Amino acid sequence: MRSKKEHELLQALETAAAAQGFDLVDLEFTGSGRNALLRIYIDREEGLNLDDVAAANAWISEVVEALDPCKGSYTLEISSPGIDRSLRTWRHFERAVGEEAVIALDGNLVEPVDNEVISKPRLKFTGIISGVNSKQQRITIEAEGVSHVLEFKHIKKARVKGRLDFEGRKDS
Repeated sequence: MRSKKEHELLQALETAAAAQGFDLVDLEFTGSGRNALLRIYIDREEGLNLDDVAAANAWISEVVEALDPCKGSYTLEISSPGIDRSLRTWRHFERAVGEEAVIALDGNLVEPVDNEVISKPRLKFTGIISGVNSKQQRITIEAEGVSHVLEFKHIKKARVKGRLDFEGRKDS
């Protein structure tokens, strides 16, 4: 669960990122004390290069310093999301159609019916995101030969399951 400060920082960084032509993928706080780390993941439609990350440092630092989300000192790290990128926003899911993903749902899906509790639903899926329904805010994932329709509002955490393809590589 994200803190209020993390939500504020996410919103401010998303606005700044959009204005600069970037996509804020996610952020994470790790460590504490002298080892505190704030990691910001960014991306662009055409992908990132080192110059993009260096250029983003200025506007990201400005936003982070204005909100001062960490007590004391911390290290700010700006990174590409990598091949196991987080899926956090609706747009991320739209771009991930056709990709293999791991999606975890929140545990609030069990509701009592006539004083009986429905059996515990499946809370984790690994499979191919085969579609998104923007109107209903639902994601379809093909997992173990079965099509599952998941509500976006119940997704706790999701990420693309990156794959490396060495088959096309030519050895010298």
